[in-house]
Amino acid sequence: MAELSYKTNIYYDDTDAGGVVYYANYLKLCERAKQEFFLKKGCDLFKLHYEGIYLVVKEVKANYISSLKLGDEAEVYVSIKRIKRASVDLFFEIVAGGEKKAEIEIKSVSVDKDLKIVKLPDCFSHLT
Repeated sequence: MAELSYKTNIYYDDTDAGGVVYYANYLKLCERAKQEFFLKKGCDLFKLHYEGIYLVVKEVKANYISSLKLGDEAEVYVSIKRIKRASVDLFFEIVAGGEKKAEIEIKSVSVDKDLKIVKLPDCFSHLT
């Protein structure tokens, strides 16, 4: 079950010449939704960044079901799939016009400024 939804419109810079969202831009939508999700859950990724802790993407699984198009209003639903000591797996569903357009899983790991894997910050402990 989704714990947050993030709404956005699809703009020219999201699409190719045919007005269809470029596949990599689905990940940009997920990234924006992820940041909003963690902010609402009390984990400020911007603050962590300035403290030298980064949440970097390790793995992506994407199932593109149907195309998003220029002018669509998209809603990205976010839920936690799994949290481990140093990683978090999120599940995203992207919907427009009542139709599911994509399902995406993203595994992110917590690293320090030297890119060494570190324990997730304490704010993640209350998310489970």
